[in-house]
Amino acid sequence: MTARQVVRPTVLVLLAVLAVVVWRGRMTDEERAIRDRLSALRGEVNASAADGLANVTRAARIGGYFTDEAVVDLGEGAPPIRGRDTLMGMAARLQPRTAAFRMDLDDVSVELVPGGEAADVILTASFVSSSVATGEESRDAREFALVLVKSDGPWRISRITAIDTFR
Repeated sequence: MTARQVVRPTVLVLLAVLAVVVWRGRMTDEERAIRDRLSALRGEVNASAADGLANVTRAARIGGYFTDEAVVDLGEGAPPIRGRDTLMGMAARLQPRTAAFRMDLDDVSVELVPGGEAADVILTASFVSSSVATGEESRDAREFALVLVKSDGPWRISRITAIDTFR
């Protein structure tokens, strides 16, 4: 093996690592905190819980990612879901049905609103299920616009709106 054969791949790997570091460095601390918060919410949604108290506790943890007056507008003629308590109740009741799915968040774009107390986020949420018989995955992806606010602690979601895309 020649020195050229060793150096070239090493340089390419170092350039890739440098690109990731520079890209991550562009984000402000608040943008990173928002991304981390959304990642943690994804983890909570994907966590399994047994029936009973564990399910209620999981629903309360999910509720902690939303403001008291949060609104989720899924569009398509469905009435908006209003309030953290309603969202927690839905998370508790739907857990047995949603346990078969995994939620992924992709293409997360964060834009801080001047003043730093709010942020607009656009993302793609994918709900993935696997067939027990074939092992094949089925993916349903939708785009959402989120508004997050920061007051008295961590970033919380105050609004989620489904974005209608051309199909």
